[in-house]
Amino acid sequence: MERVTTRITMRLMTGDERSRDLDVDWSYRATEPHAVELDFTSYQAGAVWALSRDLLLSGLHEPSGEGDVHITPYEDTRLLIALAGQEGVALLAVPAGAVARFLAATVRLVPPGQEHARIDWDRGLEDLLAA
Repeated sequence: MERVTTRITMRLMTGDERSRDLDVDWSYRATEPHAVELDFTSYQAGAVWALSRDLLLSGLHEPSGEGDVHITPYEDTRLLIALAGQEGVALLAVPAGAVARFLAATVRLVPPGQEHARIDWDRGLEDLLAA
């Protein structure tokens, strides 16, 4: 298996009664070992975020992130993920256990520190030269 996928329900926090649950597809590919993809396209066209796996692993235990993505443990059972985009900041609450199980599966597939062995350097160079 070269890919880990799951669907996790995330709560979009708006601070009012418009908060709602979103079923978000999470995916991890061994060929892109540093990134976890969150696919929100069923709610907004083109809404796919690539988050650092290391950032997610760190965010399980302590506030982490800089720039457009921040992750903070919240109430022992959830994580808060803040995603800053052109339209503002989306604050999402997600069950920490579901994220931990997903990340554990990615670690079994590609252990931390072994990511370099899974990167297709030739393809990456071809993509870079084609751009």
